[in-house]
Amino acid sequence: MATQTEAAAQFKHLFTPLRVGSFTVRNRIVSTAHGTGYGIGGLPTQRHLDYWASKAKGGIGLIVTGASVVHPSAGRSPAAIQLWRDECIEPFRRIADAIHQHDARIVVQINHAGRANYGAPTLDPVWSASPIVSKMHMGTPREMTVDEIQLVIEAFASAARRMREAGLDGVEVHCGQDYLIETFMSPLFNQREDEYGGSEENRLRFAHEVIAAVRKAVGRDFTVGIRVNGDEYEEDGLNQEDMQRIVGALAASGQLDYVSVNWGLGGNASFGMSGPVIPPMYVPPGAFVYLAAGIKQVTELPVICVGRINTPVLAEAILERNEADLVGMTRANLCDPELPNKAREGRLDEIRYCIACNEGCLNHGGSGLTCAINASVGREAETQITPASVSKRVMVIGGGIAGMEAARVAALRGHQVTLYERESQMGGQLQIAAKAPGRAEMAEPVRYYTKQFDLLAVPVHVGVAVDEKLVRREKPDAVIVATGGLPALLAVDGIDEYGKAEGVNVVLAWDVLDGTAEVTGGKVAVFATDQGMEGLTTADFLAERGKEVEVLIPYPNVGARLEWLVTKWVIMDRLARKDVKLSIMTAVKAVREGVIYAFSPPNGPERPLEGVETLVISAGSRSNDALWKALRGQVKEIYNIGESVSPRRLLASSLDGLKIGLRV
Repeated sequence: MATQTEAAAQFKHLFTPLRVGSFTVRNRIVSTAHGTGYGIGGLPTQRHLDYWASKAKGGIGLIVTGASVVHPSAGRSPAAIQLWRDECIEPFRRIADAIHQHDARIVVQINHAGRANYGAPTLDPVWSASPIVSKMHMGTPREMTVDEIQLVIEAFASAARRMREAGLDGVEVHCGQDYLIETFMSPLFNQREDEYGGSEENRLRFAHEVIAAVRKAVGRDFTVGIRVNGDEYEEDGLNQEDMQRIVGALAASGQLDYVSVNWGLGGNASFGMSGPVIPPMYVPPGAFVYLAAGIKQVTELPVICVGRINTPVLAEAILERNEADLVGMTRANLCDPELPNKAREGRLDEIRYCIACNEGCLNHGGSGLTCAINASVGREAETQITPASVSKRVMVIGGGIAGMEAARVAALRGHQVTLYERESQMGGQLQIAAKAPGRAEMAEPVRYYTKQFDLLAVPVHVGVAVDEKLVRREKPDAVIVATGGLPALLAVDGIDEYGKAEGVNVVLAWDVLDGTAEVTGGKVAVFATDQGMEGLTTADFLAERGKEVEVLIPYPNVGARLEWLVTKWVIMDRLARKDVKLSIMTAVKAVREGVIYAFSPPNGPERPLEGVETLVISAGSRSNDALWKALRGQVKEIYNIGESVSPRRLLASSLDGLKIGLRV
């Protein structure tokens, strides 16, 4: 572990203060705007305060809140903060006070979603520059009148005034990602023939007027920034050169204090590797920083970069190369709110690094923003780790994500914890998932927990299969069973209970990824009922090794359990590039005389899969709860967590571990 002096030498730029309009940030680390889903009745909540305060306490420089709506036409979702209401002022004042107590700064992003507001509860017509169909929502907006444009400009100004009154440090006007202002700026979406359409000067008129009205409402001693796309990644859309010219023009007005640079068009960009707005782990860290660097060439304003900047070392390198002035580390800070403090103190190996799985932050099932490997996010109040009243000897059986998190939390509370894992290394299914192409970061949490167990003096016994006899011999006060899951099997005519079939090589997806199964033949069928990443990444794995792969999916869609906005589309793009065939509404009917027969459920005709020698079964997990059942009644305090309770995803197992670690 580096000393704080060594850390100061390593991070010469990251922890240097910077003036941003009316305030100074203590360091260059930013949590950029992102939705939380924490709002109730259109207003900020205590959950917002706890979440943002945890970032401030963790040492961050600047927090930008998620896009808050400025006018009723922008949507009335109760989870979205409605800045057209004076009632938002007081809760924001409490939030600002809490952030300032920890010497951080907070800016509210103000926005009108425009045509991206499809699905609003009111079902009102959606406003936009022109009636261009949204690729995400497949809905057609209504072209705004000039009177409506003026109404929205006034709404932006009023929202900014309320945020100044609440004691915030500034506002950020959202001018990107297919939201209203960008649809005026972009020739893709603006086909108007009045003073707000046509030439670039006219298309920028709305943005100029919004920024001018906001500045007039808040005065010079209040920070006003903008968020823009560095490139729309759409044919005939705004490219990097266009955006350099546009930002130069907006900055030349003298009304702005900083520029935050994103990319793509949210749900409208082509879903290839060129522009996933919240990049999954397939995208290299820092891949889009060059867009911010391009904007820095045309303005003296501080520029914020974003895009999988997941380590302080990478952030420092970006600053050293002068590619940006501030670094958005949003998901990295979500995964570990203490990242800034740990980096400043030289404790880099103690940071819980984001793996860009997008499960908790994007695919949280409507329960609000969280993190799949830090489930305390959004639950800060109820997951504070406090000392246990009595120190117990705790035996944790299983070293997957649930067992590792339970052991960490229990040890932090003062219990004497020992962890047992029957495999040669911790990680469970994380280690298997990490074998797929582009998915190596799935194993990153094992590094983090290994370091934590070293710091907490938690003995870890790998290669030890725990049975009732060992538990009786150890005599723990409490046992946490986290034995995970086993590969689920499928009942298919012609495949016996041992997974064998005459003339066909039948293997499990887990074994394929783990390298313990032989995949014979040039053509392979993957029968995927898991609806997650298992079957799709196994197909990717096989295609990368030269196999001709068809994925059989007995449902009308692909990857129903996946985060769909980015991750699902990126993996599907990868498979398409490798000529993997995805056959929906297709299942395996039977294996007869060395031939696999597929059909369309429930009663479609059979078709033989010609030339397929290997059938890969990808059916997810089944609970491995035999030990828990055997120990019930023999141990006074016993818990069953993670997939040994029921097959679930990473977030659920992580949350199980956290809850039981706090409870034991």
